[in-house]
Amino acid sequence: MKKVMMTVFKIVLILIAVVVVGVVALILFALHKESNYYKYTEAVGEIEQKYTAFGDKEVSCQEYDANDDVIGKYAVWYPSELESSNTQYPVVIFANGTGSTSSTYKPFLTHLSSWGFISVGNDDENTRTGASLEETIKFLIAENEKKDSIFYHKIDLDNIGIAGHSQGGPAVFNMVTNQEHGSMVKALYAASATSSYHTMVMADGWEYDISRVNIPTFLTAGTGSWDAGNATSKEQVTDDKNGVAQGICPLWSLQENYSLLPETVDKVIARKKNVDHGDSYKQFDGYMTAWFVYHLQGDTEAGKAFAIGGELSANSLYQDVQTNINE
Repeated sequence: MKKVMMTVFKIVLILIAVVVVGVVALILFALHKESNYYKYTEAVGEIEQKYTAFGDKEVSCQEYDANDDVIGKYAVWYPSELESSNTQYPVVIFANGTGSTSSTYKPFLTHLSSWGFISVGNDDENTRTGASLEETIKFLIAENEKKDSIFYHKIDLDNIGIAGHSQGGPAVFNMVTNQEHGSMVKALYAASATSSYHTMVMADGWEYDISRVNIPTFLTAGTGSWDAGNATSKEQVTDDKNGVAQGICPLWSLQENYSLLPETVDKVIARKKNVDHGDSYKQFDGYMTAWFVYHLQGDTEAGKAFAIGGELSANSLYQDVQTNINE
C-alpha cells in the first residue's frame, strides 16, 4: 500500500510539474509575442509589409521624471546612432489609452524609433484633454536646448507628429486644437479614437471638435465588436436589453470624423478586418509608420499607400477606406 501511495504521489508531482512548465512556457511565449508583435501582424501590401517589419535602426531609451503626479515620467525611444550623430530626428508623441502608460506601448514605440523617429510616451492614464501632450512638447523643446542633453539640437521640432489609441484619440484632437503648442504638430494619427457618442456621454474634457484640425490626419479602427458595436448612428443609445451597442470607434464615427475634417487637409480612414479595440494600434502599425515616414521624413514612396486607388484602398485586409490626398 505504501508503494502504491508513493507511486501516486510521484505521478501527482510529475503532473504538477508538467502543468507549471506549461504555464511558464505560455507566459514566456506571450511575452515574446508582445515584444515581437510585428512578426505576428498580418500584412499583405508591399508598403504595409515593409513598415510592419522592424526598421534598420538600433534603438535606445531614456526616462525622465516629469515632476508631475499625473504625467509621472517621459519615456523617450530613439535611434541609438543619435548619441554620436549631428543629425536631427523627427518626433512622434504618443497619447495612451485609458489606464495605460508608456510601458504598455514600449514594443510599439521601439518599433517606430527603428524607422528613424524619436518616439515619446508618458504615464498619463487619462490623456483626453491633450494637456500631457502639451507638457511633453514643452519637455522636448527644453531638452533640445540643454547642452548636456543627448538630444541637444537633435530634435527636429519642425517635424512633430502625434498619435493616440482609444482615449488617446480625443487627446490628439484636443492637443492640436486647444493646446498652446498645437500649431507645432505636422501630422496626426489615431487608432480606435473614442467616438463622439461616448465623449458626449462622459463629458469632463472628453469632447473634441475635429473640424478644427488642419493637419494631415489618419484614422483607423477594427471591425471587432468592441470597436464596431452594432449601432449605425450617433443617435442610437446603447441599450443592452434591446441589443444595441455603441462601439468605441464604430464605422459611423470614422465617417463622421472624416466628413468633419476640412477638405483642404490630407485625410484617410480605414478599418482592418477581424481586429478589435485592444489590438488595433498594433495591427495598423505598418501603415501608421508609413504615414509618419511620408509626412515627417518626406518619403513619397511611403505616401503612395494612401493615394486614391493606392495600396491601402486595394488591400484585402481592409475595408471602408476613404482617402483625400491633396497633391
